Amino acid sequence: MKKLIAILALLIAISLVGGCSSNSNGENQQNLENTGAGEDYSMYIGDWRLKVQGDEELYLLTSLEEYLGATGIKITEINETEVKGSIFSVQGAPGHRKAEVSFSGKLENGKMIAAYQDEAWGYTGKIELTFEKDRIAAAITRDEVDPAPMWGIPEGDFTFVRPIKTEKVELTNQEKEGLENFLRPTIKDAIVPFSEGSLTDESIIKFIGCSLAVGFIDAGEFGDRVEEGVDVVFDESVMNDLARRYFGVEVKNHKTVEIVTYENGKYRVPALGGVAEYPQIQLFLKDTENKSVHYAIVDYLFEGPEQAAELEYQYLMKLQKTDGYTIKAIKEIKDPINMELLLNSISENAIKEDLMARNDLIPFEPVMGGTMGFYSKEDIHLLEDNKVLAYFEDGHIGGQMTLKYKINDGDIEWTVLNAELD
Repeated sequence: MKKLIAILALLIAISLVGGCSSNSNGENQQNLENTGAGEDYSMYIGDWRLKVQGDEELYLLTSLEEYLGATGIKITEINETEVKGSIFSVQGAPGHRKAEVSFSGKLENGKMIAAYQDEAWGYTGKIELTFEKDRIAAAITRDEVDPAPMWGIPEGDFTFVRPIKTEKVELTNQEKEGLENFLRPTIKDAIVPFSEGSLTDESIIKFIGCSLAVGFIDAGEFGDRVEEGVDVVFDESVMNDLARRYFGVEVKNHKTVEIVTYENGKYRVPALGGVAEYPQIQLFLKDTENKSVHYAIVDYLFEGPEQAAELEYQYLMKLQKTDGYTIKAIKEIKDPINMELLLNSISENAIKEDLMARNDLIPFEPVMGGTMGFYSKEDIHLLEDNKVLAYFEDGHIGGQMTLKYKINDGDIEWTVLNAELD
């Protein structure tokens, strides 16, 4: 009997220990979930760009950063407990001022808070990053300092998304002319801008009908499937051929749209004439991560009988290249880009490199066998009105200079405004 009681006591003890162990494991699992441990944050490593209101896709194209400027985050290291990286803000043309700060902080529940210091522009602050699905939310504050810095990373609440990494493509004259002829029908009166995946049958029918009516598309290539006269009459197969050529799709539901009428498998549209705007490609880009995708910035110019060419509007077009190009999206650029300003501007890095090669501008003699020079890009700061503040030294003595630069046919001309030794 005593042996039976002992066995029962032992079973009860084991049961209690097991229950405690189970509760402990449950609490540990809950703690892991609360702290975010076990999650894979490696997807956040790399480059992110500020999501802006309006012209969003335009500001994500990396090739346009030298004109438009950019604010971005670079995550260099991230794990379950720590995040390391940097945040930068670059001014667009022609200023090209840049601020960049590094940060490192503890990661808890998908959130990091860290202090930062911008030694170049002279301010400090805090940054809070929240790692969300496909994006990073950022809250950035800056401590008050007098005088206020002339540039720096922005303050406020922001969202960062992945950039569209692109590179410029130099088109030959023949390629450019061919692509502009292809885009000739895409005037605003013929088709309204559309986002990817939103193109409707109505838009396609109106676009192709108007393009044949005006003569932007040569009807002769379709033989007896097109009849030209007071009206242009064409078979629905022509509509589908041109829909595939321009947009990579077919019309799902053939119908009458405005002046383009449809009956018994035939379309009819009045022949049209007159002067219309024409496209001119300003910049052509290739998506480096999806080589078949291209982007074009296209000016639409109007030129009358006694009128010089004037810009009517500007489009950002997304194109897909297979045998030829198809149009995936058209977006009107609210504030047209002045490409002449872009081409005549020069980057911050180029300005600093040019100054670092101009030791002759330093009006002080070196000592003890040293050589006066501008030795660090970090000690060269771009200011307002094409002015630069730069530190110089010879390894023994040093000082600061304020200079002004002017760009003349791609060359930088320097004027010393003042210089003094420390």
